[in-house]
Amino acid sequence: MKRTYALSKASLLAMFMILSVVFACKDDDDEPTPPANNDPIVATWQLTAVAPATGSTLPIDPAVLIKCIYSLKLTFKADYTLATADCQDAVTFINAYVPISGSTWEVKDGNLTLKDKNNGSKTFKYTISGSDMQIFVDDITLPGSPAVDVILKLKKV
Repeated sequence: MKRTYALSKASLLAMFMILSVVFACKDDDDEPTPPANNDPIVATWQLTAVAPATGSTLPIDPAVLIKCIYSLKLTFKADYTLATADCQDAVTFINAYVPISGSTWEVKDGNLTLKDKNNGSKTFKYTISGSDMQIFVDDITLPGSPAVDVILKLKKV
C-alpha cells in the first residue's frame, strides 16, 4: 500500500508541474491595432495651383516668386501628421499662412485644422472631389499687394 500512495503522490506532483508550465507559457496578447484611418485626405498631394478666391486677384503668380512651388508635396499621414517634400522655399513661404511644417492635422465638418509644433492652430475650409483637393486660405499677403483670399489646389499623387 505504501507504494500506491507514493506513486499517486508522484503522479499528482508531475501533473501539477505540467499544468503550471502550460499556464505559465501562454502567449502574450498583442497590443491592439489602432483603427485604420480611412479619411480621404490621407494621401500625398501635390500643389498644382494657387488661385484667387472669388472676388480676389493675385498681383503676381507665386511661381514667379518661388520657382519650385508647384513641385511641393504634402503628405497627410494616417497618424495625423503632415509631411512636406520637394520645395523647401514653398514650405517656408506657405508656412507663414498655413502651418504645414511639422504639423498635425484634423478634419471635422468640412474644416481642416492644422496645428503647428508650438500648438498654434489654424482652421481652413477644404473640399475633396476625386483626386482633387482645394484648401481655402484667407488673407495671404504677396509682396507689394494687399491681403487676398486664395485657393490652394492640390492633386493626389
